[in-house]
Amino acid sequence: MNAEIVTTGTEILLGEIVDTNAAWLARRLRELGINLFYKTTVGDNLERITAVLRQGLERSDLVLVTGGLGPTVDDVTRDAAALAADRELQVDDACLAQIEAIFARWGRKVHDNNRRQALLPAGATPIANPVGTAPGFIVEASRKGRDHALLICLPGVPREMMHLMEETVEPFLVQRMGADRVYIRSRILRTVGLGESVIDSRIADLMARSNPTVGLAAHLGQVDVRITARAASAERADKMLDEVAADLYARLGDAIFAEGDTPLEAVVVQALAQAGHTLALVETNTGGELAARLRAAPGGEQTTPSSLVIASLAELGPGGPAEPISQACAEWAATTRLAAARVNTDVSLALAVCGVADPAAGPYGAYRGESFVAVATPTAVASTRLDVGGVDELARRWVGNGALNFLRQWLASQAAQR
Repeated sequence: MNAEIVTTGTEILLGEIVDTNAAWLARRLRELGINLFYKTTVGDNLERITAVLRQGLERSDLVLVTGGLGPTVDDVTRDAAALAADRELQVDDACLAQIEAIFARWGRKVHDNNRRQALLPAGATPIANPVGTAPGFIVEASRKGRDHALLICLPGVPREMMHLMEETVEPFLVQRMGADRVYIRSRILRTVGLGESVIDSRIADLMARSNPTVGLAAHLGQVDVRITARAASAERADKMLDEVAADLYARLGDAIFAEGDTPLEAVVVQALAQAGHTLALVETNTGGELAARLRAAPGGEQTTPSSLVIASLAELGPGGPAEPISQACAEWAATTRLAAARVNTDVSLALAVCGVADPAAGPYGAYRGESFVAVATPTAVASTRLDVGGVDELARRWVGNGALNFLRQWLASQAAQR
């Protein structure tokens, strides 16, 4: 079954609210094994909604609509649904009785605009709404020479839409698909330290497959690899995911830091906790972002008790370099910070992230396109160079992820030696 989602509402087009309904519905359709090919947002305009629904019914087996079923003048989805399916609007007595009962419980009078919510396209199957006043409905629209298409309209209020979808629409769709149902499973592998083009070159043959499919999604400082499998059973789909995931781990190695929604900082905090380390942190061009990310992760307040944002390494104490200009300076910063932090807290590890200042831009104005990272313990220090620098959001995220990844890999190497 191929589907599309239509969300109505001028307020979405104006950017006044975020369309969370479509994202939620997309995940539910995926769990049902239904292909989602299109998502459309259209304003509260009868002609435009009608045109979108007619197009959807022509090209998709299922058109799932949210919004526009309320009592106001601009709630025109039911009118558009009737026009798109070539039906008349008729009062559904059961829906009207439910609306009147709700208003009676509230002790309020039912007005004509409230009664409009009981108007459904002729022959539609109503979807009772026990958590609101607007019923949904299902219309089977005929298509010349093909099976009927399904037009399912749900309220736009998220709580109501979710309830009707879970309690009524999903069981209906499962029954409708019967033995033809397929299962769609998806998995996300999160990577850091490799650019999108590098990953693409390593897994291009996997990305050319049709089932399972493999795709990339680039974010600030990291790349997600998504695997999606379709099969006649959930078990077979999961097995297909496992096989491709194993291949990806073999090709991408420890660039994969987690699966699902786990952020990099959460992985680092967990590794720190497992190793029994508490961290002292010194940052220049990341401006405190690393400390904020680590402390926001579960357990981060305990693993990162000491942090300092500086503009110059000279702030760490007498004898320090005026500006971070080399790997040696990053190592000096890490060891100095570790020594200082251990005076007041039980800190066993330090991480220093130092950008390279651009003298032409003033002492603290900007950073060149490189940074240095160092990890220090009371007995050893390790460091690396990052080919990225700067103070804007993108640079801070790239530098921060590079530093966290270096710390993650260092912790993993220490764990392997134990």
